Amino acid sequence: MKDIKRLILVGVCAVFFIGLYILSDHYAEEAVGKYSDEISQGGSRLTSRDNVTLDDLNTEAMIMGQTVSSNETILTFTGGVTFEEPQLRRYYDEASDTFDFSNSFQYISSYLDDSSFVVGDLECVFAGADENYEGYDRYGVAGGLYNAPESAASDLKAAGFSLFQTANSHSADFGKEGIDSTIDFLTNAGLQNVGTQKAENDPRYTVASVNGINVGFVSYTNSMNGYLEEADSYAVNTLDGYDEEKISQACDDVGTASQNADLVVVLVQCGDSYATEPDTSQTELFDAFFNAGADIVIGNGSYSLMPVEVKDIQDENGTSRKGLAIYSLGTFLGSQVYSESLGIDNDVSAIFDVVIQDDGSGPQITGFRLTPTYLYYTSDDLFILPVGEVHDNWDTYASFVDETEKTRIDSIFENTVNTLLEGTGLTAQYENQRFQVNF
Repeated sequence: MKDIKRLILVGVCAVFFIGLYILSDHYAEEAVGKYSDEISQGGSRLTSRDNVTLDDLNTEAMIMGQTVSSNETILTFTGGVTFEEPQLRRYYDEASDTFDFSNSFQYISSYLDDSSFVVGDLECVFAGADENYEGYDRYGVAGGLYNAPESAASDLKAAGFSLFQTANSHSADFGKEGIDSTIDFLTNAGLQNVGTQKAENDPRYTVASVNGINVGFVSYTNSMNGYLEEADSYAVNTLDGYDEEKISQACDDVGTASQNADLVVVLVQCGDSYATEPDTSQTELFDAFFNAGADIVIGNGSYSLMPVEVKDIQDENGTSRKGLAIYSLGTFLGSQVYSESLGIDNDVSAIFDVVIQDDGSGPQITGFRLTPTYLYYTSDDLFILPVGEVHDNWDTYASFVDETEKTRIDSIFENTVNTLLEGTGLTAQYENQRFQVNF
């Protein structure tokens, strides 16, 4: 009788512990699924559910400097990205007949890696090599038309980019075929795009899931260098010189995107080349986008930095929200050279990080960070330099940045952010080579 009781007791215990194991494994899988997006950005083995426990999840999160309950998302924006002759010549390897642009990002990629999602403005197309030429001359700039080596798409992905605005003045440089091939090469590299379409029934906006937040992106350009046949006009989202019907269509796209997203970002190329302040047409266009439902509006087109603006928006349903704009982010990567005679900082840009918090009531913009950047040439390379880091760690860069350039970088460090914030009433705190603004 005692043996029977003992067997029953052992059986009950076995069932209990088996049930406990199954329950623990179930919740571990749920936790891994819930936080896999955040963990996978650090190359975590937790992207696989093989032999993973809650202890693994918590331990790895602490090692990575993250907390499992973090509710902060960073959307990052850069200025124009293009590949011109000085870059092609420096990064072409004749022996292998290949290009490698990764050196350009070696000092800046860590700043992009800190982001949840990185957005740039692709100021060129991937239209394929011109077989009438040899070497790096198969690509480049001819008559204002920009065609970049296809391998640049993979280098941009490796640098940290997630999505590119493809509606800009260079969208139609090589016609509809160039638009289609650009989308294909970006997609094959693992990059999203917005602003150009391969088919007429393709949506004119893109929604990306970022840390569980659905972010809608809409992109338009006010002008194009190239030309499209009327039958192909759908392929690029254009405003045609602030045409009222086109602006209305763009605002409709913003409204449609807002119905399918938690936040809406508009990426627009407009404004006069090398202007440092927006004109009335730009400010009215940005206001129209905010009124249509945009939360963030990012401008490009002047090839120089323009100011930041913070909006307090009252929607028709009575709710209020913050809107954030920067009228131009300038040239992030290209072959721009500072002209002292013109006094235009066309080789200066900034990484624009928008900070988003969600306390359970929906995502809200709570601040932003600015990281000024500088295009610097050597005989063999063309770097994007983080201005704050060079300013703070001069000895590290003194081997290739001369004293004249140091003086210029110091001036950029002292003046750029104050100029961008002028008139906003906002102040920035400098920390970790970035300028932080909290609302």
